[in-house]
Amino acid sequence: MRLVDYQRPSALRRSRAARPARTFRQSRRGSRGRQAGADPFQQRDVQNLRTGPRPAFVRAALADRHHGLMDAGSYSVAFPRRWWYPVARSSELGRRPLAVTLMDSPLVVFRGARGAPAVLLDRCEHRNYPLSLGRVTGDGGLECGYHGWTYDGGGHCVRVPGLRGGRRQVDRGRHIPSHATVEQDGIVWAWGEPDAEPMRRPFALPAVDGRGAGEVLFRRDLDSTLRASLENALDVPHTAFLHRGIFRGGLPHAITAVRRPVDGGIEVRYLGEPVGLGPLRLPGDSGRTFDHWDRFFLPSIAQIEYAVDGWFRLVNTIVHLPMSPFRTRAWFVVRFESRLPASVVRAVVRQHGRRILRQDADALARQTERTRSLGGERYASTELDLLGPAIWHLLRRAERAEQLDGGEATPATVRERTIVFEA
Repeated sequence: MRLVDYQRPSALRRSRAARPARTFRQSRRGSRGRQAGADPFQQRDVQNLRTGPRPAFVRAALADRHHGLMDAGSYSVAFPRRWWYPVARSSELGRRPLAVTLMDSPLVVFRGARGAPAVLLDRCEHRNYPLSLGRVTGDGGLECGYHGWTYDGGGHCVRVPGLRGGRRQVDRGRHIPSHATVEQDGIVWAWGEPDAEPMRRPFALPAVDGRGAGEVLFRRDLDSTLRASLENALDVPHTAFLHRGIFRGGLPHAITAVRRPVDGGIEVRYLGEPVGLGPLRLPGDSGRTFDHWDRFFLPSIAQIEYAVDGWFRLVNTIVHLPMSPFRTRAWFVVRFESRLPASVVRAVVRQHGRRILRQDADALARQTERTRSLGGERYASTELDLLGPAIWHLLRRAERAEQLDGGEATPATVRERTIVFEA
């Protein structure tokens, strides 16, 4: 895996001779360990790890890059800005402003003029008071709770109480950063780069209609990096152990996994997976198998789809908000259709979903605690790890492309690959 390689601001660059000495712990796996035809993402999954505290100029570079402090050593943390990120569910926005965090940057979300959502930096320009502690006025402005300065959805100050009769004033010089906002599929999306024009539409959640259709929603805050959360959501091998008895855990079966690139991400299709729940299988050894796909879409979407032709289809779309380098919020939007009544399927999904989320959240928290206690990550991957290294490759390439400041970047690619494993 290729780990975080932050670019220093030009003002902080030093000559090689003047740079502080670095300490590296060398990996045993080098170029001699590579095999012909091996997956390049797996070969990079064990790299030199940096130990010890970062020099001050590197800490400053990290703070400048992510608008917040990052006590990150060698961690797979990437934040491509020119993408849409979910900041809230539509139902969460009421009459009060909502405080959220996007990669250590405090934001405030509220419904402005005509009920349209808006996202601003959560800091009043006047005296740095959190705007999320204010209120939404009758005309859709966001009023600071400290001195009453009021902002519109674009971040412009439109009212300063006490100025010449208290008249409404618009001063384009008084402005706080704002993020382009779209409300779609019951989710409020914010463009990651402030005061910028979006380049694309947000990810569209798939519609699942038909007999017995329904939806279940979960929200969970995870103590993990965005990359770790995405990999966990799409990782098949761990389910036979961490979720034994829920997904898998019976007699192993040979399953073929086919990985291929898709627009904006990567997809793995699984063939030959018997229909069942944990050790339970269909009676009579019918030979019926799932249609199963796992997908990742930049920058923070994981999607799992299961279907049995003529019986049911379930799509779990997981949208992630990276709140900080080691804290990620995830909304699990589970949509389904089935021959069974929607109320029955909904009850099963809720029961098993809560249990699975508790197990995954605990595993991710323990993983994060251990990597931070040891000063960084160290991954050793096999051919079973089809998605984790590839997700990191796409995230990092997306971030680096933005560092070129308008230059052209080679499109990130993921090789097609087919493996057979037992689960």
